Amino acid sequence: MAKSDPTRPTDATIKRLFARSGNSCAFPKCAVEIVQGNTLVGEICHIKAARPGGPRYDPRQSAAERHGYDNLILLCGTHHTVIDDDEEAYTVERLIKMKNDHEQTATPISDDRAASGTQILIDQSVTARNQSGGISAHTVNIYTGGRVAPTAGPITPQPVPFPKADAKDGPARFRAPGDSLGIRDDRLSVGNENSIFLGTGPAMWLRLMPQLDPKRSCTTYDLRAARGQDLQPFQWGSLYGCGGLYWLRAQDGIGSCSLLSPEALETSSAAFAFVTGEVWATDTWLLDAASAQLLVVDIETIFNERLRDYGRFLECLGLPPPYHWIAGLTGIKGHRLQRPPPRGQMWIPGSVGPLCLADTVEKDGEYDGNQTPSSALNPFFSAIFDACGVSRPENCPS
Repeated sequence: MAKSDPTRPTDATIKRLFARSGNSCAFPKCAVEIVQGNTLVGEICHIKAARPGGPRYDPRQSAAERHGYDNLILLCGTHHTVIDDDEEAYTVERLIKMKNDHEQTATPISDDRAASGTQILIDQSVTARNQSGGISAHTVNIYTGGRVAPTAGPITPQPVPFPKADAKDGPARFRAPGDSLGIRDDRLSVGNENSIFLGTGPAMWLRLMPQLDPKRSCTTYDLRAARGQDLQPFQWGSLYGCGGLYWLRAQDGIGSCSLLSPEALETSSAAFAFVTGEVWATDTWLLDAASAQLLVVDIETIFNERLRDYGRFLECLGLPPPYHWIAGLTGIKGHRLQRPPPRGQMWIPGSVGPLCLADTVEKDGEYDGNQTPSSALNPFFSAIFDACGVSRPENCPS
């Protein structure tokens, strides 16, 4: 790099970036302000990483382009982490569109506020944050109109990430071995509230939760009022051969499960809503019923349906998107992938698919409530095919 090459954005670039941002995070539906009072809580982030090895790094960029206006976006700390943790979902093209859409709808800010805000962004101790080269403040300098007087002080705390539940007994389950999911909680169980346990063996799971801590707990009444038809397990009903739908209650939330009979104590499919606002569904039925096959069409269809349902459930609780999802399959090493046939053709029973060499496939990402569930879950679906040594075809459920 030549001595004259920039190592950070120019002051003029930062002023323009702040002025056009409306002082808010560019991530869709995020209302976090970049500068709050005299404190910087947002970050100047590089769309194409500032350093080799960083997300979306482009070695063909010049230093001026790398630190130029077109390669920068203002985000809160939480969403900076979100986009850098999922390069596949947050491409350069998507981030550029995100920035342009935000700037077109951002509320204009006054000249005085723009001057004060950009001065706070500019007059700070600057360091590179993570691999993407975001800018964070150690000392914030307050603009006083004449000269700038540096004042050291603590940074206002970043928004707190959602406190997701801990996995127990592997990544698919939220209860330790021997612990019940909860007790039966329906009118037929009054006086005989049996504890219900989840079956063992290979499992698939889906978790959905807000991205940020809502700093409130839901009551059992809230959860019951919202559950409707949107808090169902992956599989239930005679069509699937896994029984009827029954409700559960535990100290930390409520749920639903499939039971072969009202007297059964073990379920093969359950969905649970924690009082924190997280939904966690686990299913052991499909992977067992498929005789060591990965029925990918059925897997994708049910994941798409439940992601949509659980998103509606969280919205009914007053927890709006975007959401963080975690999806996976475990215990699948040695299973064979049943690939969908080409368009216009039928699958031939008995045909042998590629062998899965991974025991667990797990991915996470974001669901904004507007995109199709299939597009949100695409990284997970593609990872299933990749574990079997093939690429995901276009004729999968959408």
